Amino acid sequence: MSGPYPDRRELLATSAALLGGSTVSAQPKPGDKPVPRKKYAFKKSINLWAFPYPEKMTLEQCLRLAKDAGFDGIELNYDLDSDLSPKSGPKEFAQIRRTAEKIGIAISGMCSFLFWPYPLTSNDAAKRARGLELAGKIAECAAELGTENVLVVPGAVHIPWRTDHEPVPNDVCDKRAKEAIRKLIPAAEKLKVYLNIENIFFNGYLMTPGEMNDFVDSFKSDRVRVHFDTGNIMIDR
Repeated sequence: MSGPYPDRRELLATSAALLGGSTVSAQPKPGDKPVPRKKYAFKKSINLWAFPYPEKMTLEQCLRLAKDAGFDGIELNYDLDSDLSPKSGPKEFAQIRRTAEKIGIAISGMCSFLFWPYPLTSNDAAKRARGLELAGKIAECAAELGTENVLVVPGAVHIPWRTDHEPVPNDVCDKRAKEAIRKLIPAAEKLKVYLNIENIFFNGYLMTPGEMNDFVDSFKSDRVRVHFDTGNIMIDR
């Protein structure tokens, strides 16, 4: 295990062992000592989208409410207009970090809806370029905020709710996504952040564990990891 949390292969191996052993495992005998179970240090985090920010609450109010509600961390969202946007810089991000530290809540990661209007695999070259630029800014923001985690949507074959997105053939999507992530890795290494590739059930790309593993492993970089969203593992929920 590379850190305090199990990686994706450990989780898959453990799941397989549990499934395979569910029908053949021997029942404990009287007097047998219980087998100690390995424990992992998990933490509870909530996304900023759960709060009415910025319409009704300030960022500091959201941080305090998340802390008061018992969360260990909060995932913040980068956009084009708020405190977490290109309108802010190192000075503003440092102040947000200090505020979170004062409140006692961790910034667990950064994510953004901007990967949808500016997909890294769009047929529009200008949108791809803008998406890559914004992904770099999100990574810089994460580093300034003191978090290692940057959620990345690497591409989309289709985006059902956007009428301005022209579907992209899967092989083209895969090629463009890999090109984009390769361009982001040097900055991620310098900033010491992880590019966590999210599974999305409705974008038609990286739809199976095997495809996700092959995609991540293709970079041969410990800076590319998986953001596993349990709500995104099937189309019909």
